Amino acid sequence: MQLDTDLTGLCGATLAVFALLVRIPRVQALPPMQRMAASAAALALLSLPVWGLSLAGVVRGITGDLSVLTLVFLLLALVRTLSGRAMVEDTDRLQTLRAIATAAALFYPFVLGFSMFDPYRLGYGNLWFMLALLGFAGWSALRHSMLLALGIALAVAAWSIGWYESPNLWDYLIDPWLGIYAVSALVRQWWKQWREASRV
Repeated sequence: MQLDTDLTGLCGATLAVFALLVRIPRVQALPPMQRMAASAAALALLSLPVWGLSLAGVVRGITGDLSVLTLVFLLLALVRTLSGRAMVEDTDRLQTLRAIATAAALFYPFVLGFSMFDPYRLGYGNLWFMLALLGFAGWSALRHSMLLALGIALAVAAWSIGWYESPNLWDYLIDPWLGIYAVSALVRQWWKQWREASRV
């Protein structure tokens, strides 16, 4: 599986950089054909080896392997940017971001040693953690947060076949970049709502 894990990590890094590049306003303002050409050039640039390592490999070395949920968000953002259509409703997206931000706020302080309890150990196949995760995914689906339920299902499926190098389920569910993005997106949403309310 070493080749597969390397390919997954490199594809994740490429997807992250590519999704950011196509969201640059100057790129979005290009005519469709020029935008496609610029996108193809960006993909080629990311794949070119520099001193034996591609730019995607350099990004992967900085960010590490991105979680499955991060890849889902990147794909949705890429589709929305290229097609102009949102695949997920804003309410579903915001509910998922709230869950991710809450998980990150609870998870990372414990992992960094703020308590004797280390939730990271649960990711090595703890039965109760798996049952709780399954129940939470089912509850999310019933609450019309299909994005979160789908993300959890994909993460567990990838973990069950050992898709990443890490044997820990947490690395498939969340990463620091996703936590930072979730918190910043919620703060931006709150600021937007506050600005609109203050104008009334």
